[in-house]
Amino acid sequence: MGRKEHGTTQQLVLKIKEGDREAFDQLFMRYYPRIKLVVRMQMLDKLRAQVEADDVIQEIYMEVYKNFHKFQYSDPDSFFKWVTTVVGWKIKDFDKYFFKTAKRQPHESSAQSSQVDDSSGFDLTDRVPAAQNTPSQIVMEREGYQVLQQALEKLPEKDRKVIAYRQIMKLSAAETGELLNMQANAVNVLFHRAQQRLEKVLKEMAYFG
Repeated sequence: MGRKEHGTTQQLVLKIKEGDREAFDQLFMRYYPRIKLVVRMQMLDKLRAQVEADDVIQEIYMEVYKNFHKFQYSDPDSFFKWVTTVVGWKIKDFDKYFFKTAKRQPHESSAQSSQVDDSSGFDLTDRVPAAQNTPSQIVMEREGYQVLQQALEKLPEKDRKVIAYRQIMKLSAAETGELLNMQANAVNVLFHRAQQRLEKVLKEMAYFG
């Protein structure tokens, strides 16, 4: 993002810190398409049959707003990175509610935990971003997230998740492996194959020639 976007985002953060709810709504909606994509990609099919992604996002919205005083701005994308720390916990909450599974660990109680507090100012530069010339990256740059979401919906759950973690959330292969219970090298293989399947889907959608 450019300098203007950096300043605008930072100004919104300052207004929110002063209690401006409208500024928070504006900031949240700026990242809403990315947040929704991450939420949908992390939800298992059985959960998506029970609840809409927007219902999960509403819970995330309230949790993040309630704990915004813990957020520390570092760059325009730091808010999105902070929000994604809440996504997994809220999905676990919904899983537990509908299926009595995926119990939180004690240290994962809410965005009020020290883990989220620490991560709001954590340096994420050591995370290894996914390749920038992948089909998913090309679609994001050209069309945004709506077309990408439509294509990802046609992929198996694990393919959706690995693309969300590596491409959208910019997690490393090791971090993604912890979430998917896989070795880092297996994550890289899965990510490569998922991108190949995504490219095939996009061709079927007449997106790529």
